[in-house]
Amino acid sequence: MTLASATTTARSLIQRLRDHLCARIDHQGRARSACGSRVLESVLTWRLLENDTGYPAALATVRSYLRAAGARGDLTPVDRALLGLPGGKDPLPGFDHHTAGHKRLLMSAILHAAGVPGVIGPPPGVVATGNLHTWKRAELTACRIICAHAAGTAVDIDQLDALADLLRRPRIFEGNHLPHLLFLHALRPYPAHQAAVRHGLDLLVATQHADGGFSVAESFDTWVSSIVATALTEAGTAREELTQTATWLAACQAAGGGWSYTPQATQTDMDTTYTAMVFLNDHDPAGYAAHLAAGHAYVRGLQNTDGGWPTYRRGAPSEPAMTGGALAVLAQRPGDHAEQVVAGARWLAGTQKPDGTFERGWSLAEGNAIFRAVHGLCTARDRLPLPPSVSDAVDHALDRAADHLERTHNRDGGWGHHAGRASDPVSTGYALAALGLLRRMRPVPSALAYLAAHQRPDGGFDAPADTAAPRPIPVDVPVLAPAYVLRGLAHFGR
Repeated sequence: MTLASATTTARSLIQRLRDHLCARIDHQGRARSACGSRVLESVLTWRLLENDTGYPAALATVRSYLRAAGARGDLTPVDRALLGLPGGKDPLPGFDHHTAGHKRLLMSAILHAAGVPGVIGPPPGVVATGNLHTWKRAELTACRIICAHAAGTAVDIDQLDALADLLRRPRIFEGNHLPHLLFLHALRPYPAHQAAVRHGLDLLVATQHADGGFSVAESFDTWVSSIVATALTEAGTAREELTQTATWLAACQAAGGGWSYTPQATQTDMDTTYTAMVFLNDHDPAGYAAHLAAGHAYVRGLQNTDGGWPTYRRGAPSEPAMTGGALAVLAQRPGDHAEQVVAGARWLAGTQKPDGTFERGWSLAEGNAIFRAVHGLCTARDRLPLPPSVSDAVDHALDRAADHLERTHNRDGGWGHHAGRASDPVSTGYALAALGLLRRMRPVPSALAYLAAHQRPDGGFDAPADTAAPRPIPVDVPVLAPAYVLRGLAHFGR
């Protein structure tokens, strides 16, 4: 494919993707973001409902979903364990991440609540929760209670009362199903809290999907809308087509200046704040100057002393993907944030692995963190005179990232989640977005041919689940594949 024909192919892909994504924006300007049903939450719900006579229809349909899920060929090891199928195993071997201790407690509680035999929980007090965000602290409290009850050890009555208070709220706490389910499993053995459990079950059953399953969260509306809007803006969509989305997203900004993944959550995060601010800055920087100023203050306040950024709270370990997003945001106003940008760029370049990748963060695909790191480092380099030592480190990191992407380019033209994996559209979108910023065009024609061959008639793409929530358990958010392919195509065309 010549560069001219590649450009024609890219324009065709972009137009169909724009039409596809615009059709998914509702009258409020929100991109519809239903995540797919997942075995984990569905099994935990089934275990609650099978001992309760109050929800026969919900029980029948979740059983139907799980029967269908068990017949699929794409089950993860933890899915198989939860369903009692051969090949089920611990999903965490080799999970080298700062959250690994929390996740082992979480998985012990999940597997026990799901009725998986032979599960022995870690000691209830093994994990500290002092610096964790809102729902994770409460979630781990529920996990400790589940494990303590399983072991026959004492449970803190005040902690039971605190979980009951969260269940009695008018909506699912922070819009997040998994902690809600763990609250229910933690409190179910205690008669004094049955009214709270009943209310929590009512809230849960009201969110059941049409296929009978349950998902990890009620929605990812704010996060997904910000990604879709950013992709459409980068691809040249007319400003007036996204006015309602900008208004809706601006209204979702929290008092502290950040954004949450869903309007139901109070806990803000760097992930959603990154794309919300990139979009508003590209869409109408003057009109949203006050929102952007508050967002910049939020991002400055989240930066750790090592120069990097965490997802949720200052003091939690810094993460490459979050730091890349933060740099792209602060470099919108480079004169005001020179010190923060230099420190962040130094930290991010220094955390790159020898093969050119970065820790994956909330994605199962290497390309996600690579793109975000490249986005932040390129923006910092292009908009700010960096000190020579930092500039050299940034250039070296960008070269290694580009070399890695070129080296892991599959023969069919696409990229997979990591080297050696089959190609998929969303990983290919990440790679194209990074390569476009890096001006490395050699793999682009074959990548465009791959995407053209896999685009659906409606303009979208099918791709394996890429997002992990909680890490490293995959959750399917179908709209992300077309959104990130569009971002990739838009960056290639710049």
